[in-house]
Amino acid sequence: MNSWQILATLIIAGPLLAAEERPTVVQVVDSSSDRVPQITVAPNYPRKARRDRIEGQVQVCFDIDRSGRTRRVSVRNSTNRAFEKPSIDAVRASSFRPIEDEDTLQAMKFCRTFIFSLEPAIAEDVNPSGLL
Repeated sequence: MNSWQILATLIIAGPLLAAEERPTVVQVVDSSSDRVPQITVAPNYPRKARRDRIEGQVQVCFDIDRSGRTRRVSVRNSTNRAFEKPSIDAVRASSFRPIEDEDTLQAMKFCRTFIFSLEPAIAEDVNPSGLL
């Protein structure tokens, strides 16, 4: 295959190669609270779910103790089990600002919904050869 054939193949196949899907995870806070997140961790999109083009959402509920750590993390609702472990791991890795000594609140229940979706990557209209 000569260089012109390779270039023609890349020009034709380029948009198809660039049209891969990007995994995104959107986090929705369901509970209203004055507790301010100190560290918020987003879950990883499971490789198998991405490969199989699976989307879904998980609602995870948990307690926040006085020191700001998440405790008793559990799944309340889930559309696909593949997303449960990454969501639980993300909540466990997150933390909140500790409660000040003068505050009387001991612990608080909190819920968070993670939405796993595949969005098409936007291919830039690039013409490397400069030819039309």
